[in-house]
Amino acid sequence: MKTDEFRDRRVIVAGADEGLGPATVEAFAQCGARMVLDAATPPAGSVSLPLDMTSGSSIRAFFERGVAELGGLDIFIAAARPVAPGQILDQSEEQMRRVIDAELLGVMLCLQEAARRMVPNGYGRIISFASMSGKTGVHTGVGPYAAAKGGLITFSRVLAAELAPTGVTVNVIATALFEPQVALMDDQHRAEMARAIPVKRFGRPAEAVHAVLYLASEDAGYVTGETLNLSGGRFMD
Repeated sequence: MKTDEFRDRRVIVAGADEGLGPATVEAFAQCGARMVLDAATPPAGSVSLPLDMTSGSSIRAFFERGVAELGGLDIFIAAARPVAPGQILDQSEEQMRRVIDAELLGVMLCLQEAARRMVPNGYGRIISFASMSGKTGVHTGVGPYAAAKGGLITFSRVLAAELAPTGVTVNVIATALFEPQVALMDDQHRAEMARAIPVKRFGRPAEAVHAVLYLASEDAGYVTGETLNLSGGRFMD
């Protein structure tokens, strides 16, 4: 993989201000990509557009304007957005619906809009961030979020199978705990959580970025329908 291959690549990122989104955006900016984002403060040379992940009309407008700005679309990345934890029995229908709308249906619509622009060109890379909770379902307090991410993983596999002959790949990165997520924990809680990870530390944003750049590269053309675990050995399959 050569990072200079991303120079002038047309990239759209949803969730650019969330989780591992900022590190991903910075990496593509350094590689010379042309980007449309939903970021509050986009890097120089990129364009920021409004995006409401719970609104189909907002998603469609985001892609229409974004693709018009870029003159096409080569790479789409959907970063994961953190949600407030809560026990399932304590959550209202409205709370659960909000999470499913933003983290599953909204991302599905984004993947659909991205694919529609890529397929006619015979090339594209679609990458979504999920969570290990979407694969394991063992984390308490994140029921609707885990359900959404599990659904996203399955949806991405189906989309990957449908698009496989077209030159468009669809992959997911499932993360465990990374530095941006644990920044607000107190020292004792951080230490306890780190001890539960086989490598005895949290993931670093740069490590996630390398995974994104690989899946977005031309070298990854034979990789589709996969969910890459970034968990420090905490979850294996």
